[in-house]
Amino acid sequence: MSHDMKHRRLNASLLGLLAGIATSAAVQGAETVSVGTTPELFVDNHLVETLDGLKRVVQQPRRVSRHPILTAEHPWEGRVLQMPCVLWDPLQKIFHMYYWAAGKNVTYTCYARSKDGTRWKKPTLGLHAGPGGSKQNNIVLRGTGRVARTRYVVLNPRTDDPQRRFLALYIDNVPGLTEFAASSPDGLHWTTEKTIGDLRHVRGGHTSSNPPFFLIEQQWGTDPGDGHRYRAIWRTESRDMKTWTGGRLVIERLADDDPNLEFYHACSHFLGTSTYRGMHLGYLYLFHSSPTKGVRPDGVRLEGTVDTALISSRDTIHWTRVDRRRRFLPLGPAGSWDAGMNYVAPEVIVGRRMHFYYSGWKFTHGATNNSAGIGLATLPLDRIVSIEPETTRGALTTRLMRFQGERLEVNVDADDGHLKVEVLDEAGQVIPGFDVGACRTISSDSPHRRVRWRRQKLKQLAGQPIRLRFHLAEDCRLFGFRCR
Repeated sequence: MSHDMKHRRLNASLLGLLAGIATSAAVQGAETVSVGTTPELFVDNHLVETLDGLKRVVQQPRRVSRHPILTAEHPWEGRVLQMPCVLWDPLQKIFHMYYWAAGKNVTYTCYARSKDGTRWKKPTLGLHAGPGGSKQNNIVLRGTGRVARTRYVVLNPRTDDPQRRFLALYIDNVPGLTEFAASSPDGLHWTTEKTIGDLRHVRGGHTSSNPPFFLIEQQWGTDPGDGHRYRAIWRTESRDMKTWTGGRLVIERLADDDPNLEFYHACSHFLGTSTYRGMHLGYLYLFHSSPTKGVRPDGVRLEGTVDTALISSRDTIHWTRVDRRRRFLPLGPAGSWDAGMNYVAPEVIVGRRMHFYYSGWKFTHGATNNSAGIGLATLPLDRIVSIEPETTRGALTTRLMRFQGERLEVNVDADDGHLKVEVLDEAGQVIPGFDVGACRTISSDSPHRRVRWRRQKLKQLAGQPIRLRFHLAEDCRLFGFRCR
């Protein structure tokens, strides 16, 4: 046996010993998590007890084209299309898109529809007058002032009121920038229900986990060092989308962040009850501001690039920036249509893929004569964050859990590596027959590869408190698992 092979086996033995010690120490007073039959992802530490020699890596969605999927092509759209809000309508069996179109000194909310989420049409609606007074356009909200920007459009979780099947929050600038609540029976004909005001001024009141509706948006803070005003993220909540309470700061710059980093805005699905695999995914817009160029007299910075990072939460209150070293959607190459800024909208599931619609800008924030379109990038379903070896191998041990089902499946890409799984009892000891040596090696790419042991069946452990320990080697990427 070569010296290198002996060294690798020694490292693997030490890693297993350390993982066993860590697990044995953690079992004291450990709570048991119930695991259902839906996929469990490793975006956060909800099911993770220990990570040894592994790292969490945000997966970057792939752009479907070098060009935007939606561009400004009509007089009322000006040069800027931005902030797409996309939802699937199971009744009409189409995708609805609401986007801002910034014409000369005015912003409209316009509408597009699609059967597949990729190819979009802008129908002539005949609802609102655009420039010149014609209604031959796709404007769906005009507002009473110069601005009508939809913040969120959702299907009403209550199905007993067909006249309010669609709900929306939008911004008008009368008086100032003011939020309004609106409803619609068909997503096209809207009725304004209430003037809400500026939600950034909401203070105090009730705060609850996963309320019916919540918002995370921009708020202002003051840098304790040089005193300049910077952007952070504020949260409010509502039970009826009309009365908002619980205003509080939820995301701000950390001590080891770049002092020029600001959080321009953030977004997540508007419904507190609408989770992705048991969690809320969010998209944080990172403003890399210039401290010298484009600074207003009050210290507000206007110049810099904007890109998007991934955040997650289990309760809509406590948010974690996932893999702070890596952008979720980096900027396009120099000179491209989305080289200056991007703002990613919440995920939309289309078949076995996750669609991420985004606003892309050619130039930086603060640039004049800018242009923007709407792009699309995608990921395979559930492959938004991976667990990978920091060097050549590592182990992930789950928290104590109970499962129902007959088999264990993993979402893994092990084409250039391999994966094995062992099962531990409540005391942190390997259950005989479920050790690494008995597990058949997985060295393929599959979203639902079954884990097998030579002589034992996982179903005999159903309902018992167990832990899973995943052993990853080489270029193995583990995204999650499922018991069913």
